[in-house]
Amino acid sequence: MSVSVNEGQRPGRRPWGWLIVSVLGLLAALALSLPASTPAEAQEQAPTATPTSTPYVFQDNDPAVRYTGVDWNLMQDTRALGGTVTQARFAGSIMRLQFNGPHFKWYGVRGPNRGFARVSVDGVEIETFDLYKLGEPSYDLIKWQGGFDSERSHTLVIEVLGQRNGASTDTLVAIDAIEVQGADRSPITPTPSITPSPAATATPQFSPTPTPGPERTVGSWPIDSRFLRYYVEHDGLRILGNTISPPTFFAGRFTQYFEKGRMEDHTGESPDPNWQFQYGLLVDELQIGRAELSVGGEQSTIKYAIINDLAQESRRVPPPADFRGGTVTNSDGSVFVPYSQALQPAPGHSISPIFWPYINRTDIFPGGWLHDIGLPMTEAIPAVVTKGTLANRSIFVQVFQRTILTYDPLNPAEFQVERANVGTDYRRVFPDRVPQ
Repeated sequence: MSVSVNEGQRPGRRPWGWLIVSVLGLLAALALSLPASTPAEAQEQAPTATPTSTPYVFQDNDPAVRYTGVDWNLMQDTRALGGTVTQARFAGSIMRLQFNGPHFKWYGVRGPNRGFARVSVDGVEIETFDLYKLGEPSYDLIKWQGGFDSERSHTLVIEVLGQRNGASTDTLVAIDAIEVQGADRSPITPTPSITPSPAATATPQFSPTPTPGPERTVGSWPIDSRFLRYYVEHDGLRILGNTISPPTFFAGRFTQYFEKGRMEDHTGESPDPNWQFQYGLLVDELQIGRAELSVGGEQSTIKYAIINDLAQESRRVPPPADFRGGTVTNSDGSVFVPYSQALQPAPGHSISPIFWPYINRTDIFPGGWLHDIGLPMTEAIPAVVTKGTLANRSIFVQVFQRTILTYDPLNPAEFQVERANVGTDYRRVFPDRVPQ
C-alpha cells in the first residue's frame, strides 16, 4: 500500500498539528498537578497599593507640641477634636512640632475674630493664612501639605502674626490638632477621628504673662490693646480707673482688672456692636463672700457683709400695682426695676433719681444700663464715709450687679456720682484670682 504525502510535508517529520496537540496536553497535565490558588494568593497576584500605617494626631495639649511666646492659652472647647484648643493673638507666639513622614495637616479654627498665621517647615515658608470667616466659628482643616522626605525629621512651625483683615475683630490663631505620618513617639492620647462635635464652652487653664508693646499705660500694667479704644472713647479713667493686673482670662474670656471693675471681651457673642465688652460681676461675688471691707471710702458704715443682708430676696420690693414688666417711674422720680434679666414682673428695687440719669448716659455706657451696670441689688442706702482727709462725708450708695454707685453732694458736679473701687476690693478679697 502506498502512502501519500501532502504538499509541504517533509518525509521523516510529524505533522505540526500533532505538536500543538501534544503541547496543549502537556499544559493541561501540568495544570492538574499544581494546587489551586487561594483567594489571598489571587489578590497578591493583582497590583495593590502599599498599605500605610495609621497617622499620628497630636492634640494641641500634647507635650510634643511646643509653644513659645507671651499669650498661648489652653481653652476647653467641646467642638474641638480633643476637647481643647490652644490659641494666641500676639505676634511672636509660635508653635513647633517635630515630625517624620511625607505630610502634615493642621486643624484649627476659622471665625469672625481670627487673624493671620504663617506656616513653615524646616525654615521654608509654606503659606500665610487669613483665618477670618464671617458668621459662626468653624473647626476646619486649615492646611494639608505633602511631598516631604520620609527619611528625615522635619520641624513644623505655625507663627501668630498679630494681624487681621479689616473685617475681623481680633487676631486669634488656634491650634486644634496636628496630623503627621510619624514622629519620635506616639501622641499621649489616642488618635481621634477627625470629626469635631457640635457644642462649645470655654474655660481657661492658665493665664498669659504681660503683653509687650503697650500703646498706653495707667497704673502698673499697660491697658491691653483689645480694650484701649473702648477705654479712651468712654472715659475709661473715670469709669474704670487704673489697671491693677496684666491681661488674663476669666471664664474663657480675655479680661483685665481695673480699680473699678473687670473688663471682659465678649466679641462675637452678640450682633450688637455695643456688647463687645462687659464689666464683670465682681459685686455679686464680693457680697456673697460677705467681705468686711468698707464701701465708698477707706472707712464706711456700709460693708459688703451688710450689702449681702440688703441684697437678700426677702428685701426686694414688690412691683407696683398692675406692673406688666419692663421699668416704671415712681411718683418720687425713682424707677422700679424687677430683679429679672428679661425685666419680667417680679419683686425688685427702685433706682434712685440720683443715679437713673447717670446710668442712662450712652456716652459712657453704650451697651445700655442693663448690660453695663446690671440689675439693682439694693435700694439707695445712706452711708457715712472717710475718703482720704475728708472725714464723715454723708453719701448715698446703691448696689448693682456690675458696680456700686456712690453719690457725694460735696463733690464737684461732674463727680458727684462715681463708681466705687470694686476691682481693688476684689483683689484684696480674692488675691489668687487677680494675677500680678
